[in-house]
Amino acid sequence: MQVVEKKSEMSLTQPIRALLNVEDYHQQAKGKLSQMIYDFYSTGSDDQLTLIDNQQAFRRIKLRPKILIDVSSHSAINSISCQTQLLNSTMTISFPCIIAPTALHRLANGEHGELATVRAAVACSTIMCVSTMGSTRMERIAEEHREQIKTNYPQSTSQLWYQLYVFTNRQYTQRLIEHAERCGYKALVVTVDSCILGNRECDVHNQFSLPEGIQAENLIDDKNSDFAKTYRQAPMDASLSWKDLKWIRSITSLPIILKGIIHPDDAREAVKHGVQGIVVSNHGGRQLDTCQSTIDALPDIMDAISGEHHQIDVYIDGGVRRGTDILKAMALGAKAVLIGRPVLWGLAVDGMQGVRNVLDILKKEFRVAMMLCGCQTIDDIRKNNLLVMNNNSNIRSKL
Repeated sequence: MQVVEKKSEMSLTQPIRALLNVEDYHQQAKGKLSQMIYDFYSTGSDDQLTLIDNQQAFRRIKLRPKILIDVSSHSAINSISCQTQLLNSTMTISFPCIIAPTALHRLANGEHGELATVRAAVACSTIMCVSTMGSTRMERIAEEHREQIKTNYPQSTSQLWYQLYVFTNRQYTQRLIEHAERCGYKALVVTVDSCILGNRECDVHNQFSLPEGIQAENLIDDKNSDFAKTYRQAPMDASLSWKDLKWIRSITSLPIILKGIIHPDDAREAVKHGVQGIVVSNHGGRQLDTCQSTIDALPDIMDAISGEHHQIDVYIDGGVRRGTDILKAMALGAKAVLIGRPVLWGLAVDGMQGVRNVLDILKKEFRVAMMLCGCQTIDDIRKNNLLVMNNNSNIRSKL
């Protein structure tokens, strides 16, 4: 079933605009999606101030490039200089950018949805973090991932992570965790900022509902109430607390990454509980409005864990739209960024190829930014003192 709607036909005499950056894909997708679906993907909670600030905060940070450094190794289109190792070097991706967990990809591409996204992840040698609220079952995505590596991209280093919501029905939650591990997912990303759904007024105004034939496939279980069609009423467990990490650890041997950390105290607590990673995230501005932007929160979090002996990866999502944003996040200590909406825009415009193009654009921009900042390696980004902050930022100039 096709759910993408084309709002207007382009005149035969009108030149076709080249899609050169993420914003070009955003505008093209906006013209193809229905208002209800576009708003579902693009909007945030309440007044959407956090949604807006996630992007603006990156723009407030200025780069201070270093010159006369030999960066010729970056000029090759397939240069490995952007490769990044994650989770104690157990995983390698082609550049520090991961596909974030986002819901219901078949709303953007009715025919293939998450299958198109995972094909792009394999082609680009990156990680796809699959959402519990996906419109394709987790095992089908894993099958496609394996088949793409075997048949088309045998050199790909792509991996799958599984994003988990903890529901009040803990037995059902446990089955999701165990099923993800059996399917070959390599990490468990536990969303910790969703004890209740944020106040997303645009969805209420639009009377958002899922089109016929599209549902949250992972919520179908004959032993559990079926929230697949009305997934927004799926009962998140508001009692979830730090003590429950021990319970999750008893179920799985997968690395655990906590998604939704903004406060430095929570970062310290995550280290104490021995998790392997955290995602500095405000849920893309979809949960608590007026929450601090993620890039502004990152330095305090890095400071909070700097004296800890436990190795932990710090990732960040929210507002990443340019390769320079990736460089800034890494200069402040992040191992990689996660991108959500840009992937959906690429998916809506041109399926698998659109997602791949978005990833390739960000990779190219990131490489150019590295070269122009005099960075020969990923480590140089963190060592070269490249950032200048204005007085309104809480990010200290020493970084």
